Amino acid sequence: MGRPGDPVVSVGGLFSYTGRENADDAVGAGLEGSFAWYGKSSFVWIGAVAQAQLVADRPVHERLALGFQGGFGPFGAELSMYTEGAGTSNARTYGAQIVPFIGLPIAYAGFRLALPFNEGNGATMPSYGTEYGLVIGLKFPINPRAFGHSLH
Repeated sequence: MGRPGDPVVSVGGLFSYTGRENADDAVGAGLEGSFAWYGKSSFVWIGAVAQAQLVADRPVHERLALGFQGGFGPFGAELSMYTEGAGTSNARTYGAQIVPFIGLPIAYAGFRLALPFNEGNGATMPSYGTEYGLVIGLKFPINPRAFGHSLH
């Protein structure tokens, strides 16, 4: 079992189903990696997260995110910057996302709310617009001393 102060480095799969304001609903699949530090009680934690997904849209394109996360036990939230590649009817989109989630030893589920920065930038195509939906994942620690912590 991890000890207070031990970092938890974990990687795994990421799946999302989201609705988007200016585009069709989208399914994404990819990878997520995170680095979390636990406090002395081994219940409060903070960390960083990185995500890379392929979005099944026309055409298939990337969605990347990088940010911070923190929580109390299995309950947490992520605040990240993201970019999503251009589609047939939408321009490349940049924005911020917040994802409140619950994490158990190897699985987590959350609600993604993504707000674009470039919605009214005068491009010939609109951004994807506000995005909202379900995010789930399976992550596993890659440092052996971290086993026993909830992974986020």
